Amino acid sequence: MKILKYELAITDEQTIPIGDLYAKPIAVAEQGGKLMFWAETDITRNPPNNYEILVKIVGTGHPFGHVTMPYIGTVVMSNGFVWHVYALWRLAQEGRDGG
Repeated sequence: MKILKYELAITDEQTIPIGDLYAKPIAVAEQGGKLMFWAETDITRNPPNNYEILVKIVGTGHPFGHVTMPYIGTVVMSNGFVWHVYALWRLAQEGRDGG
């Protein structure tokens, strides 16, 4: 088992490549002025595959559509912004970056 940390961009939606479909989100928080995401993972229990985490970030008061993804947490940043984070594990989308 390992706990891995990922920096999140402040954007509506993004993907994070990860090899473990069964990775478990454990926290979102501010660290050094950046929005960070932590996940517990164990790629030894199944071979690494082409999985990704789809992340949606919604700011307090910002309009957004219906979100069917699991809620991960809310982060109050030191600059006063508040972000609500949702994430979904999935098989990586083929050809998204022209590949």
